[in-house]
Amino acid sequence: MKKKFMLFISALVAVTTLTGCGSGSKNYTASDGSFSIELPNDKWEVYTEDASSGMYIFSLPKADGGENDTDNDALILYYNLSAESGNLSYDTIPTTQEELEASFGESLDYEILNFEGDLSDDGTKSNYYSIGYTDEDSSKGYIVTKTEANETTGYIIAGQVSVDDQNILDEVTKAIDSLVVNQ
Repeated sequence: MKKKFMLFISALVAVTTLTGCGSGSKNYTASDGSFSIELPNDKWEVYTEDASSGMYIFSLPKADGGENDTDNDALILYYNLSAESGNLSYDTIPTTQEELEASFGESLDYEILNFEGDLSDDGTKSNYYSIGYTDEDSSKGYIVTKTEANETTGYIIAGQVSVDDQNILDEVTKAIDSLVVNQ
């Protein structure tokens, strides 16, 4: 579990179950109107909402209830990045698969499933990637990350799926793709 969490955190550092039984997607709009996202269904909960730091975490509780109230099968984290607040490290945002691999090092068991990156003419960096990971002490899991930032502002949205469930992975990916940022 520690390696999975560290991989999830590493994805953030690099740039600074049961589903299908609910009643369709669930729209969430930040209280300040800065973004909106279509969560997969009504089983998803707002776990953390902190407009002052720009961090929002949504969770899909474990289908079996888990051992405690923080157990989940999937998380989606949205983080508003800003040079002014100090949480944007523009130089560390990977725009190539090689840069991403270098940010993770060799201490984790993972496989990059896909990577798209770009550095536009106006200096905006963006990436979208999926990682599959395995840990000898637990099951397979996934991380899907999308980042867009210039030297002063941006965002990262990352989904972590803690179970080997393609349906949940597809739903988390669809939710990430639904993100609308209102700058």
